[in-house]
Amino acid sequence: MKRMLVNANDIEECRIAIVEDGVLQELHVELADRESYLGNIYKGKVVNLEPSIGAAFISFGGNKNGFLHASDVVPAYADGSVELIDILEGNVEFDDGPDNINAMLDDDEAEADEPKADESADESADESADESADESADESADEDPAADEATDEDEGDDDHGGSNGVSNGVDEDVPNGVVNDTDDPPNGVDSAEASAAEPEGEESSPPKRKSRRRGRRRSKKDEAAASSEDGGGESATGATARQATDKAAPDRNKNSGRGRRRGGGRRKVEGRRPRYPIQDLLKKGQEIVVQITKEGIGAKGPTLTTYLSLPGRSLVLMPSLPKCGVSRKIEDDRERRRLKRIVKDLDQDANGIGFIVRTAGIGKSAQDLKRDLEYLRKLWGVVVQRGRVTRPPAPLYIESDLVLRTMRDLFSSDIDEVVIDDKDVYSRVYDFIDKLMPRFLDRISYHDAHSPVFHAFGIEGGVEELYQPQIEMKHGSSIVIEQTEALVAIDVNSGKFKPGTSLEETAHRTNLEAIPEIVRQVRLRDLGGVVIIDFIDMTEERHRRSVERKFLDALKGDRARINVGRISQFGMLEMTRQRVGPGLMRTVFHACPTCKGTSFVRTVQSKALSVMRAVRALVRLPGYATLEIYASPAIASFLDNNKRRELTGLEEDTQRRLLTHPEVSYPVDVVHYRFLKADGTETQVAIPAGLGVHA
Repeated sequence: MKRMLVNANDIEECRIAIVEDGVLQELHVELADRESYLGNIYKGKVVNLEPSIGAAFISFGGNKNGFLHASDVVPAYADGSVELIDILEGNVEFDDGPDNINAMLDDDEAEADEPKADESADESADESADESADESADESADEDPAADEATDEDEGDDDHGGSNGVSNGVDEDVPNGVVNDTDDPPNGVDSAEASAAEPEGEESSPPKRKSRRRGRRRSKKDEAAASSEDGGGESATGATARQATDKAAPDRNKNSGRGRRRGGGRRKVEGRRPRYPIQDLLKKGQEIVVQITKEGIGAKGPTLTTYLSLPGRSLVLMPSLPKCGVSRKIEDDRERRRLKRIVKDLDQDANGIGFIVRTAGIGKSAQDLKRDLEYLRKLWGVVVQRGRVTRPPAPLYIESDLVLRTMRDLFSSDIDEVVIDDKDVYSRVYDFIDKLMPRFLDRISYHDAHSPVFHAFGIEGGVEELYQPQIEMKHGSSIVIEQTEALVAIDVNSGKFKPGTSLEETAHRTNLEAIPEIVRQVRLRDLGGVVIIDFIDMTEERHRRSVERKFLDALKGDRARINVGRISQFGMLEMTRQRVGPGLMRTVFHACPTCKGTSFVRTVQSKALSVMRAVRALVRLPGYATLEIYASPAIASFLDNNKRRELTGLEEDTQRRLLTHPEVSYPVDVVHYRFLKADGTETQVAIPAGLGVHA
């Protein structure tokens, strides 16, 4: 049974959990004192252009300026004769979007009717085209390290929907508001390149597609030769595992879009959309309408786009794009054809505004889709009207709160019950469902028991475990998760789990057991950027490949964009995961003021000896009579008890007084020095920079 539990009776914090068969699968937390910008649309102003990274910084009214890459700028902004309101109203001819969506949709429909060519000829031509595309993408990645961030579309669960706003960079509406009907990445850019290209460096490590493709094209003779060189040949099981992995290689990256299309053969790789320098697109001081696609993290501002999108329950409106289509995640051919006929009819009434049908639109009638489109067009009209009369920086559209946003994006027919512990929130959700999905009203319930809702369903302990770095598994093994500024490291430990008869078998089975929990923890903690998983070393190739396959299968339920590499000879698996929000750790934790977030505190002895070295240097400076040392009680005690003789010797040599003062509020690594004259008044002493001492 699958439930959504809403804990909203504390105004300071709202928590929403997805529980399946009693196991916590997702957790979303929002704090009342932390403003969220994700999905909001603002009228802003260009405050700075950075040609070196191909981006502009936009003042939109937030605490930090937003980051806007050139690939996320509608080219119409470069035309000085075009007014901003003309862009919003669709009075200018837009391009086909970051992914050349127009051509790809046409190709998708045209190729469906094409007869299959000779299999061997197709395979040869497909591989040649794919290699060319790979090389083109690789060259682009080298030439433009600041390419747009996370422009792939339609990633993750499509059972999202709603009445307003933009879902969190998943499903059919994406960071730059583009969704297409094909598997090809937007902008003609490999998704791995797109993920790695953000100047912030949060999603990198593109997979090495070319080497894998060359590996698949090796002849059997070459494989046999390679096998013999590796030591007398490979077992039948190992060969089968490798072949199965190689066949699945096109799907290794969820965004790769180079897998086979349903009609046989591969999709054509379209030409890359021209990239304009940021200084040709925008001017300093220019007004611009942007949407937040990724929250700011730490000192980094939020990521923006001018390709705006508004999702409904069944459709996603894309005012910046002229083309309409059906989500590629709707795989049933008959349903796709039915929806495409409806889309074709609706497209005639859309007045050039693009939209796509989400998976929530499966089974919906033409009237349902038309009603959703009309609502979204009215909502967009409100945004346009606000853009006409407001002066930047100002909001044009603000997202809903966490509860309604989650109901819109996560609630679907597979959720059997929604339990809410706050009466006001329950009423709002009930009204929301009544308007959009009245047939699901019986699934909304109010939790009026004395026990808190998370305790009543037995998941409060699981939530608290998310705040610990080590996760124990049922057979005695464990995983340890450490987050740093640059990456996330996950270590797999066998512990007391000794399932096999050999070291290799134990390592293999321990790694397999750890995979579901690793994927679950990554999703629950919303870990993003570069993730390094240190599996227990396995010497056999077939074991490494089976772990890779299971890991890829486990990731299928994750809505975030993910790129996965292969396990290295050292047992390391690298992956990148889309980072949209700050993650659980940055939401409920702050950096320790004592260790400054390093998890380490200097020892008393080491710091006390450092203070003694500083005192030896300061005591020789002229212009004062007494040196006072303010330090933590532990440091002051060490100096008084272990270094008193040396301090007394310095006093006698220099004819100055050295006094230690314990300060309870000082951590170990904080020390202050104060210089006094003979009459007790404080004086300033010039400390040479080379001493490395601050008074």
